[in-house]
Amino acid sequence: MHVDPDTLIEESTYLIGIDDTDTIDSEYGTGKVSRLLGDHLTTALPSVEWRGSVRQQLLVDPRVPYTTHNSSATLICATPEGTSREDLVNVCSTFLTDIAADGSDPGLCVGRRSSVSRSVRAFGLTAAEELVEERQAYELAEASGLFLDEYGGTGEGVIGALAGVGRTASLNHGRFIEYGHIREFDGAVSVAELRADGIVVDLADGGELQTGTVETEGWVRPLLGRGRPVLEVEPVSNGSYRATNLDE
Repeated sequence: MHVDPDTLIEESTYLIGIDDTDTIDSEYGTGKVSRLLGDHLTTALPSVEWRGSVRQQLLVDPRVPYTTHNSSATLICATPEGTSREDLVNVCSTFLTDIAADGSDPGLCVGRRSSVSRSVRAFGLTAAEELVEERQAYELAEASGLFLDEYGGTGEGVIGALAGVGRTASLNHGRFIEYGHIREFDGAVSVAELRADGIVVDLADGGELQTGTVETEGWVRPLLGRGRPVLEVEPVSNGSYRATNLDE
């Protein structure tokens, strides 16, 4: 999965948003489902390069029927010419139908970044701050040429699926839950190792870090910034740093 381009998300990159695939008692949360889906996609369509999954936080409000944290997940996939959106939709929709928990309200959104309009990106930002409607999600997806559909229950997962795609397309929102070797890092890791994995290490007060050691505490979850995984850190001692989002 490791790549080291200037950006993980180009105009031709496919973004696959999913949401509301779980219930309070289900075995897998939506983040885990996105990781399983990524593995499944690369098996079912070997030419697809799954570059990672990004968690997108949406509005936490009693009026929103979310399971635990109201977050959706968006997969970042590079595809060669000739791979159709229909291919991706068929694989993803079948997978979601099979894995979504009984009583969940799963939604799926699929499209290239080039199809994610400013209105869809704005919808994603709004969905983190205000109540938005399912009807509006469908209207925006249709106008932008994005695939959007529901797979059971109330179907309200289409809201988070579209919002996640919109936020991810902005290149500056979200947190990676899968990328490179982030789930393998433990203890103190050198900045050089993180950079070799395609992760930009930024100081919280500005500037990109080139050397030093980051204490990971077994949890490395870079943010999506400038279209790349960015781990923001702060110094704890001379040459030693700690990620600022470790306590979130």
